[in-house]
Order: sequence, then C-alpha cells, then structure tokens
Amino acid sequence: MNPKLRAAGIMIRDFAKGDPRYGTERQVLVQCDEDESFYRFAGGTVEYGETAAEAIIREFMEEYDLEVRVGPLIAVNEHFFQYYGKEHHQVTLIHRCELERTNEIPEPLWHKEHASVKLVWRTLSQLRRRPVYPEGIFSLLEQDESSILHLVTGRGPR
Repeated sequence: MNPKLRAAGIMIRDFAKGDPRYGTERQVLVQCDEDESFYRFAGGTVEYGETAAEAIIREFMEEYDLEVRVGPLIAVNEHFFQYYGKEHHQVTLIHRCELERTNEIPEPLWHKEHASVKLVWRTLSQLRRRPVYPEGIFSLLEQDESSILHLVTGRGPR
C-alpha cells in the first residue's frame, strides 16, 4: 500500500508587538469539531498533478471560501494508523500560510460540507487544553524558527 499525500496550512497571528484587540498571546487558526475536543490544521488530499501549495489553496476555498497565500514548508508528518482494521500511512506536508485579505474571519467559520467542523482562532493557552494534531506539532507553534520539523506518529518502535 502506498502512502496518501495530504497538505495543510498553519496560520499564526502574533500580537505581542501590537494589536490591543487580541491581547499579546500568539493565536493559531485551527479546525475542530463543535465541542473543540481536538484541534488540527485545515487542508486535505493532494490531487494528482497538484502541488501541496495548490492543494492548500483549493481546500481553503472549497471548505471555507477563504483565499490563502501559501508560504514555506514547516513540517512533514508521516502518520501510521489503523482504520476499520486496515493499516494506513499518510504523509502531510504542512506549510505556513496567511489569509490573503485579512486575519479577520467570522467566528466560528463553519465548514461548507461538514456541518460539525469549524475554523477558529485560538491562543496557545487554549490549544494546550486539548489534543493538537499532528502529535508533536505544538512545539513548532511556540517557536519562531524556520527549520523543518519531521514528525512520525502512530507507529511503535521498530
């Protein structure tokens, strides 16, 4: 079985230098369920002939009517998991992104196809209270470094 290729975008607002409307804590745009039982980054499957950046742009438009500008690759997540008794291997290329026009979105911004999925800005303090996927990505959200993080999740020791 071949790995499935996905792409996702991380958007960060860092107001430490400025906007009093939001306080001084860094905020991250995350996707979650209605109860916010977990957080993840919006994105989806890379289609044949499409780059990861093109997939991120397409997914944000299809799911939320948002135009995004895709920046550098900041993380690669290789995730191994079982689904209905079958082994899976998924590789996600995670890019830093920005909203094209503004950092303001209606909150919550509901997914156009999945009524229980929403997009919201959350502070790092809020994100600490629930699981953030992929596992291990939280340390990247706290840093300003530009090195690429390679995460391997869901696989036991070999």
